[in-house]
Amino acid sequence: MLRRTHCCASRAPPVIGPTRKARFASIDDNPTIAYTPWDTTEPLMADYGWTRGKLPKFRARSPYHRQQIARRMVTEMIRKDYCIVGGARAPALRILADQVVELAKAGDTDSRQQLAYFLHDPLMVDKAFDEYPRRFKDMSSKYAMMTRLKSRRRTDAVAMYFVEYKNRDMSDNHKGEDYSVGPERFFLPPRIVETEKGIQRPPHMQMAFDRWASKFKTEEFHHWWRLRHAKMRYWGVRNVPHPSDVDPLWTEKEEEEWHNEMLANMGDFEELDLEDESFESTGEGGEPSAVGDGPRRH
Repeated sequence: MLRRTHCCASRAPPVIGPTRKARFASIDDNPTIAYTPWDTTEPLMADYGWTRGKLPKFRARSPYHRQQIARRMVTEMIRKDYCIVGGARAPALRILADQVVELAKAGDTDSRQQLAYFLHDPLMVDKAFDEYPRRFKDMSSKYAMMTRLKSRRRTDAVAMYFVEYKNRDMSDNHKGEDYSVGPERFFLPPRIVETEKGIQRPPHMQMAFDRWASKFKTEEFHHWWRLRHAKMRYWGVRNVPHPSDVDPLWTEKEEEEWHNEMLANMGDFEELDLEDESFESTGEGGEPSAVGDGPRRH
């Protein structure tokens, strides 16, 4: 005979047999402790979800993978000034890009450290803090813009979005770039409009971009690229060519042609012969020349 159980305590009496909990049984309508794993009011520390005040929770393998996707998207957004993403990643990237500008306009050491923790490339931290305060000094919010593209992604029919920073004319690194047609290779700089053909980029950022692009021109990357094709064929991905049929992304001939084209587009600058001993120029802190501050020839 079963013993009678009275509900004299605060908990419910035990139930004998297999039971199924209600769908919202674990949700407390009157919580006593509101626990948040981190302060979501800080930039780049927002939580992902479908409630108000959270970033759109785009598809990923895990929360860690979702954060890695966000870091990669923001890093490439700063590097190229635009990013083409699909689905719920686009509004999340737009919000994170706005928060990057807020950190850059703050300009203090803690903001720089927080952005350095988030990004994959430390050079992009310097680029953001050097460019964005001047570029967005007349704006207070909505620094990034999201535009839906006409076509969807062919593989899974996901809506694609073009996310970009506004006020590009105030940017020394991206002024005059034409994004209507992409470059011939993804690691090449974007096309320049006809009115800005001879524009010069800051040398340190040009060197940073060349260093980033150079790793895709190496023999090691070509080996990895062929190995990736072999793995994709093994995984069952369709329409993947055989590794022996994969050509390198960049060759010495293309490098030479590209270099000659860049030299032709640089404009008419004075060619200085570094081996010419008659050339004289005072260094920093030296005596100014009689002609002026510029270099002097005998």
